[in-house]
Amino acid sequence: MVRWPTLLLVTALLPATAGVRSSCAVFVGGGGSASTDCIAVIDAPANSPPAPASPKNVDCVDGDPTCDADGTRNARCEFNVSLCVNSTMITGCTPTRADSLAIDHSTDNGDPKFDTDFQALQQRANLLGFPDNENTDDCTLQSTITVALKPPGSEGAPFKKGKKTLRLEADGATDRATTDHDHMRLTCRPEGNGLYSPHELYDGTFDRIRQQVFAQSCALSGCHDSNSHKNNMILYPNVAYSQIVGVTPFNSAAAVAGWQRVFAGDPTQSYLYRKVTCDLPDMITYGACMPFQRPPISQQLQDIIQLWIVGDVPCGPAPDVGCWVAGTDQ
Repeated sequence: MVRWPTLLLVTALLPATAGVRSSCAVFVGGGGSASTDCIAVIDAPANSPPAPASPKNVDCVDGDPTCDADGTRNARCEFNVSLCVNSTMITGCTPTRADSLAIDHSTDNGDPKFDTDFQALQQRANLLGFPDNENTDDCTLQSTITVALKPPGSEGAPFKKGKKTLRLEADGATDRATTDHDHMRLTCRPEGNGLYSPHELYDGTFDRIRQQVFAQSCALSGCHDSNSHKNNMILYPNVAYSQIVGVTPFNSAAAVAGWQRVFAGDPTQSYLYRKVTCDLPDMITYGACMPFQRPPISQQLQDIIQLWIVGDVPCGPAPDVGCWVAGTDQ
């Protein structure tokens, strides 16, 4: 059961746009020392543990508008959070200044737990102005942290709860120089029986490819993220379309052959499709099959990519009507 949330400021993160005061009903520490909890705080729809205890975490059912910002049954919860430094609302803690704030897993440096949501929070936190930020209750606008449900292990099985934990370290001062360590757990639970159709999970065929292929096997494998960008290609879901459709491959043999990374209407001239199906003239000049040193993607996903290309690669960064290619929504 999802409980009605109380807005919460938990010592930890720094929000989106500096200089905006957050309107919060309850301010709660995030697990740090009572004397340092005011250096950095978080504002989120905290509802766990339930009253009369003070809520410290968010525990939400997918689609519940009291905690899931998108209010849609779509196998993920979107949590709006904002952050403040030098909070005057924490009992027993008097802030003097905030000097730095570092969020775990916010740097794309090969960290297997790197999270773009945390990266965005870190970038916004940096805007608050460190070191020597002496502005009390200095807050940012809301930012979104998305927590996806855990996919089923077999076809027809229900989704399971997903979770993320925000952890941060803020340096500053109260009555003396000190460090504030905090965390907040964000949990998303499946709605109803936990069974979801493709139309509930994805905006269209390409969105399905982005989430099931690129996010899981390409970008997060460490090959095509913003740190390594193997072959000058980044396959994060928000930039993947422009990186592949109509683009000449980095591989010289494929380029000389006239292929494109994705050639609209023709899978045989699409380097991506030839790589994931391991249909290459040779693996010396044309490179290895993909995903590299990982299990191949399923035949179903190979077929979906083929149908999407044959269907003239509809729907890029802004999904709209007509995003589903026939045969890819099963």
